[in-house]
Amino acid sequence: MNRNKFLFLFIFLFFLSVVNPAHASVLTDSFHKEFAKTANITKVTLDNVNGDCHFFMAPKRRKLNIDATITIKGPSDEACESYYRKVKIKVTKENGELKIVVNRPRSSSFFGLGNAIRMSVDFEIAIPRPMDVSVELVNGNVRIEAMKRCSVDVVNGDVKMEGIISASIEAVNSCMDIREVKKWVVIDAVNGNLKLTSSSPDLEKIKAEFVNGSMSVQIPTACLGHLNMDSATGTAVLKEKKKSGDWETRMHGKKLHISDKGKAKISLENVNGKITLLCD
Repeated sequence: MNRNKFLFLFIFLFFLSVVNPAHASVLTDSFHKEFAKTANITKVTLDNVNGDCHFFMAPKRRKLNIDATITIKGPSDEACESYYRKVKIKVTKENGELKIVVNRPRSSSFFGLGNAIRMSVDFEIAIPRPMDVSVELVNGNVRIEAMKRCSVDVVNGDVKMEGIISASIEAVNSCMDIREVKKWVVIDAVNGNLKLTSSSPDLEKIKAEFVNGSMSVQIPTACLGHLNMDSATGTAVLKEKKKSGDWETRMHGKKLHISDKGKAKISLENVNGKITLLCD
């Protein structure tokens, strides 16, 4: 990097430090909504911009509870309060679907510089029985436990799921940890890593496509049917568990294609990163 580039970088960083100082004020509030009658609700959807979310089984399995923590950061108390008055968490029921939407005003800043307002809304959603779940999120982590069909669309944020029936995930930057999926998973991601396990005899399909990132998938040997593993610059490895408990490499290379006796179709593809399939 030459001298002019160093000078430009210094001026740009100095400009950021002047026009985008640390937020002077923080406003927090809570939101709660409860549904005692849930017999007609089969799906819960969440549409948010910034914030984590957690869907889980309600302890007593009676009511559906939505709890949220709203955090607003800005240059002054007045700016935060003015912004907060325009924020609305809208919850509606329609055709068996419970919709949660976070409506927020636009911040009057130039590319996030100056007196920008930052807001995040973190959700804890307790559900009385397994339902379908759908999440659309820009920045935030997603955690879903013991639900049915799950759909997640996230730009930046990690995804954790456990004990779900099936999942469809689209992400740009995300590390994913999916445990004990029962039927199928479809993933389309750019950057991140995948760790997925299933011990279900009803497993039907796992399809994952990454540009950059490693994958580790573990399934029962009896489930393995048609297999496609393809890594453009990395390595694909198929391992089987021996009676001793050790893992033995069955195949390895950049492209692996086999047809076995099981019913599950497994397709794992990436450009950069290692792909490992463990069959036990």
